[in-house]
Amino acid sequence: MFAHLYQNIVLKKPKAIFILLIVALLGFGYFSKNFRLDASSDTLLIEGDPDLKYLREVTERYGAKEFLVLTYTPKEAMTSESSMNNLLSLKYKIQSLDWVHSVITLLDIPLLRSSDETLTERLKNFSTLKSEGIDKERGFNEILNSPVFRNFVISEDGKTTGIIVNLKKDEGLKELKNKKEIENYKDALKKKNHENILEIREIIKTYNEVGKIHLGGIPMIADDMMS
Repeated sequence: MFAHLYQNIVLKKPKAIFILLIVALLGFGYFSKNFRLDASSDTLLIEGDPDLKYLREVTERYGAKEFLVLTYTPKEAMTSESSMNNLLSLKYKIQSLDWVHSVITLLDIPLLRSSDETLTERLKNFSTLKSEGIDKERGFNEILNSPVFRNFVISEDGKTTGIIVNLKKDEGLKELKNKKEIENYKDALKKKNHENILEIREIIKTYNEVGKIHLGGIPMIADDMMS
């Protein structure tokens, strides 16, 4: 039946079909000017997805911020003075960006088993890997063997560490009610996000000689989709 319709409509009336196709394409072209691709964090997840629902609940309850994730794999051992100094330098450079709220690295993890003080003293004045006088090997092994931090801030083999870059929250969108203003503001946010990603990538480039650094996170994915 389909073959019969194809012969009677398409093959016997090619000019009419061609004209219809042209009209359809012109229509699509005209209405495409109103098409907007929204690559915000929420649209990268499926609406109705339980993970998205949970993410929104956590964000609402705890005021969670958007964040970027970096992985840092130094050429030298993670506990070497060079690797630690480069990680600290990278942290401070990223933290100095005006759109960054905070940066969490391996060097910020509290150490509770790396000194001989009482537990009360350790909880009151906890040390980190960047604290003076700390046994870095002992502290590093504490983190590496921690069920909480292993495979979260440090890989199982101890060669790669994660860096969390929390972004400042923009509250401007909540105050807008006019649809046109909202769309314009979203466009401005996308442009700013693109500039931010370029800025942090420029910082990362300056550390190419000391190890491998990779950038990830929903804001970066959104920017790549729009670029």
